[in-house]
Amino acid sequence: MAAKPAPRPLDRLLAGGTLVSGHGRQEASIGFRDGRVAWIGRPEEAPPAAEALDVSGRLVLPGAVDPHAHFRAFSSHIDTLADTARSAAHGGVTTLCGYATGEEGESMAATLDRVREEGEGGCPIDFTLHAWIFEDFDYIRGIPEAVARGVTSFKVMMGYRKRGWGRCVPDDYTYAAMETAGRCGGIVLVHAENGLVVDYLENRAVATGADGAEFLRRGRPPQVEAEAVARSIHLADLAGCPLYIVHLTCREALAETRRARAEGKDVVVETCPQYLTLTEGIVDRLGSLAKVAPPLRTAEHLEVLWEGIRDGSIDTVGSDHASYTAAQKSEKSFIESPYGMPGTELLLPLLYSEGAAKGRTSLERVVQLVCENPARVLGLYPRKGALLVGSDADAVVLDPKARTAVRAAGQHTKSDYTPFEGWELSGRIEMCLVRGEVVIRDGKEVRRPSCGKFIPRERAAGRAALQPGFARKGKNRLG
Repeated sequence: MAAKPAPRPLDRLLAGGTLVSGHGRQEASIGFRDGRVAWIGRPEEAPPAAEALDVSGRLVLPGAVDPHAHFRAFSSHIDTLADTARSAAHGGVTTLCGYATGEEGESMAATLDRVREEGEGGCPIDFTLHAWIFEDFDYIRGIPEAVARGVTSFKVMMGYRKRGWGRCVPDDYTYAAMETAGRCGGIVLVHAENGLVVDYLENRAVATGADGAEFLRRGRPPQVEAEAVARSIHLADLAGCPLYIVHLTCREALAETRRARAEGKDVVVETCPQYLTLTEGIVDRLGSLAKVAPPLRTAEHLEVLWEGIRDGSIDTVGSDHASYTAAQKSEKSFIESPYGMPGTELLLPLLYSEGAAKGRTSLERVVQLVCENPARVLGLYPRKGALLVGSDADAVVLDPKARTAVRAAGQHTKSDYTPFEGWELSGRIEMCLVRGEVVIRDGKEVRRPSCGKFIPRERAAGRAALQPGFARKGKNRLG
C-alpha cells in the first residue's frame, strides 16, 4: 500500500500564545493554510510551517467585527470606505460592516454594486454592507434583490427630521421594510430616537438660548430614545422581522429591550465604546467634537450599560465610526455642526482596556461583544468572528503588558481629532491578520491595501444566533 503523502506545511503559525474565545482561553499555537485556520494544538505538537511567529506572552483573539461604521457615500464624512477599513485594521478589526448610502433616484441594487466595487478596490480588510432604507416604497421593494446580492441587513433612521430624505423614516415605510426584510431572511437595524419629538424639543431649546451639552440634554433626552426603541420593537414583532437596536445609550431604552426579550421578542442590542467611557460633561470641554446622537449621557447611564454588558442584556459593541475633520465639526455653530466622531480604530482597544483590563467584564465577554456576536447576528459566523478550524484566518495579537497612548496624530483615519486624546490604554495590538496574511505589524501596514473582499451573507440570524433554542413568541405577521 502506497504511503499517504505528507500534509502540506502550514503557511503561517502563531506559536505559543494564549488563544482566547468567547468561552475560554488556552495556551495553544494556531496554524493557517490557504486563508483558513488549519490547525490548533499544543505548541510542542505544531506541524511544519513556512513561517512561524513567536507570540509567547501575547493574547491571540479572533479579528474584531465592527458592525457599525459610516463612510463617505453621498455624505460629508471625510473617510472613504477604504480609509475607514484602513483605520479599522490598525485597531484589530478584520471585518467591517458599513452603511451603503445612496441618493435619490439610485436603486438599492445600484448603490450596493457601486459601494462594493469601491471597497474591493482599496480595502485592506474584508467588509460587508448594510443597505440604507429611504421613504420610498419602490426602493424598499428592492430588498429581495439586495439579499440576492448577499446584503441581508437594512438600516432605518428615525432621529434626524431636519437632515432630509432617509434620515427620519416614517413608520409606514419602516414597517414595510421590516415586513419585506423578515420575509427574505433579513434583519432591520434601527437608530431609535423619536425624530418628530426631537425636532420639537430642539426648536424649543434653541428658542430659549440652549447650546452645547444643554442643547443635547433638552433636545434628545433618554425618553425619546426609549419611546422609539419600544415602537420599533412592536413594529418588528408585528412584521415578523429580527430587530437590531444600534448605539443604545440609556437606562430607559435598555429597560424596554429587556422587557421585550423577556416576552420572547427577537431583539438584538448594540452599544458603542463612547457610551461606555465618556459622559456628557466632555461636551462642555470639547464642544462639537463630542457631539453625537444619541448624545453622551450621565455617569449613571454609563454604569447601567456596563451592567448590561455583564448580564447579557447588551449583545454587541460597534464603533459608529463617523469621521469629520475638526474644521468640519467647528465651521458652523454647535447646533448646526454634524453629529459623529471617529472610532473604529479604538473599538477593540477601548473594550479591552476599559472593560477586561479594569475588571468591568471578562476578556471572554469582550471577544463575544466585538468578535463572535456581531458575526453570529449578521450571518457571518463561523467564517468570521471565531478562530475555529475552517474559519477564515482573521486574528489579532495583543500584548496585555504594553500600554497605548491615544493621539489623534497617531490614528489612521483622515479625521484629525479624537475625543480620547491623551488617554493611556492597557494593552497594545501588535499584529492583525486577515485570511492568514499579516496586514498590520507593530503599527505598520505590511499588506497591499486592495486585498479586502466583500463577504456576502445568505441571511441574518438575529437573536436565534445568540440564544440556542430561541423561538420568537407572539409573532403576528400580516399580509
